[in-house]
Amino acid sequence: MKALLRFPAERKIALADCPVPTPGDHDLLVQTSFSVISPGTEFTQARQATASLLQKAWQRPDLVALTLKSLRQEGARSTVSRVNNRLGQPMPMGYCAVGKVVRTGSKAYDFAPGQRVAIAGMGSANHAQCNRVPINLACPVPDTLSDQKAAFATLYALALHAIRQGKTTIGDHVAIIGAGLIGQLLCQTAVAAGTNVTIIEPHPYRRELAQENGANRCFTTASSAQSDVFDAVYICAPARGLHKLVDAAARLCRDRATIICVGDVAISAQRKMLYDKEIVIKQVRSYGPGRYDPAYEELGQDYPVGYVRWTIKRNMEAALDLMAKGRLDPTPLITKEIAFENIADHFAKGPDLNQLATLVRYGASVDRPKTALHECDVTAPSPATVRLGLIGTGNYAGGQLVPHLIKQADINVLACCSQDGISAVAMARKLGDAKAVSSAHAIINDPRVNSVIIATRHDSHAKLAADALAAGKHVWLEKPIAIDLAGIGLLRDQTSSSSLFMVGHNRRYAPMSGQLRVALPDGPRHFRYRVRVSPLPNDHWLCHSDQGGRTIGEITHFIDLIHSLTAGSITDIHCHWLDRKMGDSIWKIRLSDGSQGEISYQHTNRREAKETLQIDAPGFDAELTDWKKLTINGKTVMRQRFGQDKGQAAAISAFTQAVATGQRNPLIPRLEDEISLMSLVITAANCG
Repeated sequence: MKALLRFPAERKIALADCPVPTPGDHDLLVQTSFSVISPGTEFTQARQATASLLQKAWQRPDLVALTLKSLRQEGARSTVSRVNNRLGQPMPMGYCAVGKVVRTGSKAYDFAPGQRVAIAGMGSANHAQCNRVPINLACPVPDTLSDQKAAFATLYALALHAIRQGKTTIGDHVAIIGAGLIGQLLCQTAVAAGTNVTIIEPHPYRRELAQENGANRCFTTASSAQSDVFDAVYICAPARGLHKLVDAAARLCRDRATIICVGDVAISAQRKMLYDKEIVIKQVRSYGPGRYDPAYEELGQDYPVGYVRWTIKRNMEAALDLMAKGRLDPTPLITKEIAFENIADHFAKGPDLNQLATLVRYGASVDRPKTALHECDVTAPSPATVRLGLIGTGNYAGGQLVPHLIKQADINVLACCSQDGISAVAMARKLGDAKAVSSAHAIINDPRVNSVIIATRHDSHAKLAADALAAGKHVWLEKPIAIDLAGIGLLRDQTSSSSLFMVGHNRRYAPMSGQLRVALPDGPRHFRYRVRVSPLPNDHWLCHSDQGGRTIGEITHFIDLIHSLTAGSITDIHCHWLDRKMGDSIWKIRLSDGSQGEISYQHTNRREAKETLQIDAPGFDAELTDWKKLTINGKTVMRQRFGQDKGQAAAISAFTQAVATGQRNPLIPRLEDEISLMSLVITAANCG
């Protein structure tokens, strides 16, 4: 299929071939019929995509700070790899559309193929021939409503949410600053709610249109309107650089009124006026409650109507109903209709102040490039010994695995997979001849692929690895191998497989780990491992309840390293939770050779070493500090001046060489050992 993508590294916007996305359990696959270009939001994105690196840094100082932090902790090489990987990721455009359901996920009970739906959200309602849409971001379209109008449901939902944030009621006086597309939609919605609307807009065409949409008065500037009379003032103009805009809104407000910022508004105002009138300033977050909540969006968990009356979906339903009844009508706001094939040219021309909504029309058919491996034109088997499929194309795979993969000889990466298909496109471009696919099983079931690397979200690890082993593939699986005992059971069923199985516990392959193995004396050892990680945002996928938690996802890295530095097997693991929600914990390990280990895993914002490993044995002590410095018996024996080497390159090499030669590297544990370790970790976590 075709999709409109931003390519930040290449500073361009273009239509690109992408695999048709694969819907998850709580998703729909929707074939798009119309989408709407929202000029303010999307032309801003277009400018950002085509900006220089310096301009990007100026626009996003928060990302610059993260980059500098990475430079301090991980060094230039790793940071450059991360930045290049991030810039190399194409990003979809668009967030409001309508189409027909093609396929439903196993838990999308309220939808059926052929049903018309309005869809919402960046990443879900893209300018693309097909979209993978969570069920809570899709609403059935009334039979009496055209697709052209239904495509505006998302935008009207935003306006409805803004009205609710302002708590405006019948008879209220409201002012709207900025009569672009969002301002016009808000004007219609406020009029439908029974309010008296005043528009502040410098452009004559937009003022005239606002009056046609029901505005009582229109002024060129805020100073021309009457002060101190408005119950609510909505700012729909981009206030970057317009520092007096909030002040102007405050002058319009009556005592204890509300200013509602709709969109990207830089809030800067004089305190005295806000204080004297006790003005409340609110920011509208998208289309309603539920946005950016993974449980709502990704897992399909609705909010009880008695507690949250107007969610995204209910706002969309209300918008569709009001359009069907003729109370809202986007038709006057459509200034242009274009064919989907011409959408990139439309963005290349730049914004036009006389244009508001642009409707994008899609054909009845979907371009289906040959993306699945069995559909490819290449019929001869690859001459490479290691014929890889990469399942999962996120930041870790792109920044830490692929840079080492492409340096390996006698390897051919045949395909890469992501569920939405878009990040797989970026990875395929980086790898050269690889094909982008959206189904993991297109790789697993292809006879030309003999090895897979699985770097997906944690809840999918066990099932994908078990399926790949059952299909006779060699498997590299990123940790954790499972997040529950059910996943362990799936892997245990494959212990008779003759295929190579390796977990991405790269630290055991690091040069400093090798130096320690040489220097450590025989006999029991005592390990103290101090791990300090920066807290993740609450909406990060690792924090989702269905992913097992960050600690379960990472702790085996450190336990495995301790295990690799002893001569025994792990006999017992105990976990004591300091803060179960955060994941802060103390882990104690016992091994059959008498060795013991203690891992302190905690979150902190302080600038300190992320990992510190201390080892004691009779007549021996060592300290490894953040993979930059190794001290043995008081003497620095290794120092990594530029960055860190945690063993990713050596681990990748061990895997590919084992596949190519059929000889297992002694450092690679067997599947049974990895299952035993993960079983002990899960049991300890549940009992801790």
